[in-house]
Amino acid sequence: MKSEIKKVLFYTDIPRTFRTSQIYHLYEISQTYPVILLSEELDPATESILNNKKIFPKLEKIIPAYQFTGQKANFLVKNRRLYKLAKDVVEKYRPDVFVGGDMWLLQLYISRLARRIKSSFIHIAFQGGFSMGMREARLFSNLMNIYLRTPSFLPLPLRSFLVKGKKCLGHYFYYWILPLIVGQLPFRGKSSFIRFQGGCGLRACDYYVIYSKRDYDICIKDGIPVRKLYILQHPLKRPATKNFLETNLFSSALDNSRADKKILTIMLPNELISIKKSDRSLISKDELKKNRLEIINLIVKNLKRWEIIIKPHPLMMLIPGLFQKTIQDFQVFSKQIQVVNPMDSADKYIRMSTVIVGFPPASTTLLTASLQCPEKIILSIDLQHEFFGDCYKNFHGIEYIDNKEELTKTLTLIRDNNYCKHRGNEQESSDFESAAEVLKYVLQKNHNYYK
Repeated sequence: MKSEIKKVLFYTDIPRTFRTSQIYHLYEISQTYPVILLSEELDPATESILNNKKIFPKLEKIIPAYQFTGQKANFLVKNRRLYKLAKDVVEKYRPDVFVGGDMWLLQLYISRLARRIKSSFIHIAFQGGFSMGMREARLFSNLMNIYLRTPSFLPLPLRSFLVKGKKCLGHYFYYWILPLIVGQLPFRGKSSFIRFQGGCGLRACDYYVIYSKRDYDICIKDGIPVRKLYILQHPLKRPATKNFLETNLFSSALDNSRADKKILTIMLPNELISIKKSDRSLISKDELKKNRLEIINLIVKNLKRWEIIIKPHPLMMLIPGLFQKTIQDFQVFSKQIQVVNPMDSADKYIRMSTVIVGFPPASTTLLTASLQCPEKIILSIDLQHEFFGDCYKNFHGIEYIDNKEELTKTLTLIRDNNYCKHRGNEQESSDFESAAEVLKYVLQKNHNYYK
């Protein structure tokens, strides 16, 4: 490999994904390689850490991206701005490596423009959150849209046709029309976040780095080529990042005023309806709410001296009035319950809680909790056997509960301090020790190819 230091362009992606995984890759990479960071709007604590040169010594510049955050703008205005940003950044910094996904326009523009400047350019993506097969995700998304956005009096096949047709039009508008408007050729390919088809690694990425053999198998099923896939264990499992995590990122999440309290936190999804796994039938808004209240009632009755925190998903804030309605529905249910700000970091409540509870559909938060605090009790409760409700079944560090009797038994054990967490024997292979090692390998591999 040539002796000069290679320059890396790194994109944060969605803020919550950046905080739970990507920031650790950035931390490791910035110890060795000069980095330009394209950043979404982040919380003040994270921004403060990024500006600390002792932590990120080779992070040269932070440039606002605002693909997912910032002021709202129509598709055409945002598209022109993102293309100009990609063009300006690529021309000014001429990156050798781009770290970012390949499903969204900003990343696709960067990858295409950078390859025109450097034939040896490398585009690499690191897995963000908890992965689920795209085929199942597509079915779930279609069903949710059928039940939420089409008239109920229409025949189900027609409602399905309307949903799929709308997504197809959205796909071609996003990947074909928007690029043409800024003078770019369309981004061909079936992979699409709109249609929940394919996945990261099926468009511009040269390499896709995932967490485990489980994720590897999901990627193969989704059609991602084997040659693109490498395994790097989640940052929360890597010894090299442990000191960084504990000292810098998680320290701000500690709340010593509650250190002597027993706290159970429920990570509340933002979905208003759900789907039965068995027959794909609708679980209505009222039925879903009733089920969740029954679960919370069991928790309150069995853990009478505990503080119960309900942490809603951040996307709840995008639905007008939903957060206030959530407070009315749950907080008045019992004086033990406190509904907190959806925009608060989940880390804060993971750290202060003795028990963390999740409802379907499966989210990354329970995975993060199981890795961040493996000693804590983590429950995935699926009493209605919902679609994606059993994603954490037989998952290391998380107990899956699908009936009321088992939930009552578990809560009694927790109340009496008799709960024994099954540790298991989890030994996973990893192709690399750090994100920096991944870059070193692919750069060397690429250099040999172009010699």
